[in-house]
Amino acid sequence: MNFENKLIRLAFFTAFAVSVYELDTLIPKPLPFMRLGLANIVILLLLLANDLKSAIIVTFAKTIIGGFFSGALISPTTILSLSGGAFAILIMYLAMKSRIPFSVIGISICGAVAHNLTQIVLVRFILIKSSTIFYLTPILIIFGITTGIFTGYLTHLIQERFLQDGNEKRIKEFEGNI
Repeated sequence: MNFENKLIRLAFFTAFAVSVYELDTLIPKPLPFMRLGLANIVILLLLLANDLKSAIIVTFAKTIIGGFFSGALISPTTILSLSGGAFAILIMYLAMKSRIPFSVIGISICGAVAHNLTQIVLVRFILIKSSTIFYLTPILIIFGITTGIFTGYLTHLIQERFLQDGNEKRIKEFEGNI
């Protein structure tokens, strides 16, 4: 696949991730800083297609563009989201490459929990100078497990849908052309 087609494919995944990211802001949250992280479905699909580089680019692009659209680009939220996203990708990638055969849902849970833990540590050192912030850790772990299951399951359904329709050839092209 030539550079132009790779760029178009990357633009598509970025636009899709940003769209889902913005839709995610419309879903009611139990706490103001908690999101379902539905845009991570796109990131998971890219990682499962063995395209770490695109997953990283899309993660950073969705956070920056989403922050621009929501008016939070120049705020601590963007730093927290970028850091959490970067660490989540690293953990999901390591989970995929480990000897333990993680499922898509397991990989998603690892990423969601890593994202939440990264953010709470950064909040402690950047915004709130008190260790009492760590009282939220159990809630964030439970929320990360829950959202990880949800986004992982949706990712699994998307994968199954492709396989069910006899699209194995398209999936192999997708994995090979990214």
